Amino acid sequence: MNEDDEVKRLDHEGWEIRICLGSAPIEGQLAGHADLWRDGVHSCRIALTGHFPDGASACDALEAKARDWITDWASRDHTGNTGFASL
Repeated sequence: MNEDDEVKRLDHEGWEIRICLGSAPIEGQLAGHADLWRDGVHSCRIALTGHFPDGASACDALEAKARDWITDWASRDHTGNTGFASL
């Protein structure tokens, strides 16, 4: 899944984060999402919309949300046999 609106890709604690930003229909209003991949499987999508001064600050906000999600996920017990639902 390589989207045309992808603006950044990075690795964090065994996860790949792919950040995509859409066009702004209203000045200052940006929407985007971060797709989180683990072991080559698309496991999570984090959405974000709001007013940002520019695309870089929206990208930074999505990156922070993705890193926080990964940290929270890693802090939980994962001893069961359940996994992520298919996206």
